[in-house]
Amino acid sequence: MGIANKVPGVSGGIVAVVTGFYPEFLFSLKRLNFKAFYMLLTGRFKSFYQYTNTMFLLLIALGILLSYFTVSRALDFALLHHEQQVKGLFFGMVAMSAIVLMRNFGKWKLKYALYSLIGLAVGLSLTFLEPATENRNLWFVFFCGLISIVGMTLPGLSGSFLLILFGNYALLLVDAVNAVWELSVHLLQAPSTYAAQFQEYSDLLIILVVFLSGSVVGLVSISNLLHYIIVRFESKLNALIIGFIFGSLAILWPWSDFRLLTNDALINNTIERSELNQYFSLFWIGVGLFIVIILDWYDRKQK
Repeated sequence: MGIANKVPGVSGGIVAVVTGFYPEFLFSLKRLNFKAFYMLLTGRFKSFYQYTNTMFLLLIALGILLSYFTVSRALDFALLHHEQQVKGLFFGMVAMSAIVLMRNFGKWKLKYALYSLIGLAVGLSLTFLEPATENRNLWFVFFCGLISIVGMTLPGLSGSFLLILFGNYALLLVDAVNAVWELSVHLLQAPSTYAAQFQEYSDLLIILVVFLSGSVVGLVSISNLLHYIIVRFESKLNALIIGFIFGSLAILWPWSDFRLLTNDALINNTIERSELNQYFSLFWIGVGLFIVIILDWYDRKQK
C-alpha cells in the first residue's frame, strides 16, 4: 500500500481490495473511535488491543513506513530514469484491478451504469487540471495529509495525485521523506560538516510530522464516513469507483507526458522515448496485469 500510494494515479486502497483485506482494514479503522480512546485513558490496554485489531493495523502501518524509506527511494529513482516503464507497470495493475472489481460487482443496472459514467468523467477531468505551486504553510501541509489519505481508504482515488494537484507532491513524498534518511546519514558521518544543511532538514522533518498528523486524523475520520456510505450505498459507490478507476488510467498511460510530477529534477531529466522503450513498456504492462491476476487468484483460493 505504501508503494502504491507513492505513485501518482495509483490508489493504496486498490491493493487492499485486490489482496482481500479491505473490509477488515476499513472495519479496523472504524474502531479507532472515542470508545477506543477512553479504553486507553482508563488503562484497559488489552481491551483496546482486541477492540481495535491493533496488530493488524500496526503491521499495515509498519509496512507503509518501511516502504517510504526503502522501496520508495528506489521508486523515486525509477520514476526519474525509467518513467515510462513504471507507468506501464502500474497501468497494468490498475487496469486489471478495475476488471476484477467489475467481475465482482454483480448484476449491473442502468442506474449503476450512470454512476460509472459519472466516475469515468470525474477521473478523466482530473487529468486536465494544472498543478498548483508548492506551499510550505503548516496548516496547508496538515490539510494535504488530511485529504491525501483518501487514496488509502477509497479505492481508485490516488492520494499522491491529489498532492500533485495541490503542488506539494515533491515536498511531502520526496524531499521530506528523504530528509529523514539524509539527516540520519549525515549525523552519523560528521555532524559538524552539515551544520548549514541542518536547518533545512529540520524544517522538512517538521513538515513531515505535520503531514503525518493530518494523515492520521484523516484516516480515522474519513474511514468512519466511508464505512457509513458503504453500508448505505455500497453498489452505487462501487459503480462510481469502477468508472473513476477507468477514467484515471489516462494519468498512467505510458505514452503520455507525465506532466503531473512537479519536481524540477523529474521534469528536467525526461527520458527519450525510443522504440525499445515502448516494447519495455508493453512488457511491464503485462507484468502489472499478471501481478493482479495472481493476487486475485490467491484471494479467491483463500475464500
